[in-house]
Amino acid sequence: MALTKKAFRQLQIPRMAEFAKTPAFTKESHRLQDQLLAYLTRHPQGSVGLTMSGGIEVPTEPLLTALLAAGRPVLLPKTFSDRTMHFVPYHGQAAELARTDYGILEPVADADEVPAIVVVPGIAFVRGSHARVGFGAGYYDRYLAARGSAIRHTVTMATSVMLFNAPTWRVAAHDVAVDTLLEGKQPNER
Repeated sequence: MALTKKAFRQLQIPRMAEFAKTPAFTKESHRLQDQLLAYLTRHPQGSVGLTMSGGIEVPTEPLLTALLAAGRPVLLPKTFSDRTMHFVPYHGQAAELARTDYGILEPVADADEVPAIVVVPGIAFVRGSHARVGFGAGYYDRYLAARGSAIRHTVTMATSVMLFNAPTWRVAAHDVAVDTLLEGKQPNER
């Protein structure tokens, strides 16, 4: 029997927190950062929508730094109380950001640009279908459903504890899968 997403999150987030303390997390994070930068090199057109990561996610600060240094336009999500979001240009300055009630750094400015490529966060992803579970507020599902036709591609970075061969949670009709799933652990690794 599939778990509700809420029940699944209660199990998965602690697993991710434990994994984030390990050398394997650091190794997989570096591999995923490299894979994402290589992917973006193969898709050089347009802006990149990327979040400021939390402690249990693949660190995005090195990615932001590399993209900005390469002159690639970077957009960060800004969320609103009605559970909507849009993306705002980011230029690498600390003054551009403020911490939200969720503890996430987001842009202070308010603009609304649609990224060409969106790096979608989440806590679990299914190989094959690329179904995902996010952190629970539905921001990305709503955004991708509303703006998906203007976005060229979605991609995600998944560590080994975030990968599943089949969903153990209930996948809903409104859930939006990602186009490309980058995996931190190679299939032949232990």
